[in-house]
Amino acid sequence: MYVEIVPRPRRADKDKYGETKQRYQIMLTETASNELDKVSEQLGITRSELIEKTIRQGLLNQVKLDPSEMEDD
Repeated sequence: MYVEIVPRPRRADKDKYGETKQRYQIMLTETASNELDKVSEQLGITRSELIEKTIRQGLLNQVKLDPSEMEDD
């Protein structure tokens, strides 16, 4: 079996979602950043596109927070 490795695109298609993407800064632990890299590499998409797809597919709604981990404002 022959598998061709195709490099993932450096940027997502412009206007793919009908709007222009903006640059945002987020902070992650090294563990979370490594996991983001690993999954995006497996899927052949950018980190940004992985985050975009996760949010748009409603997967963030599945995250359950432990009340003891909530910070007081």
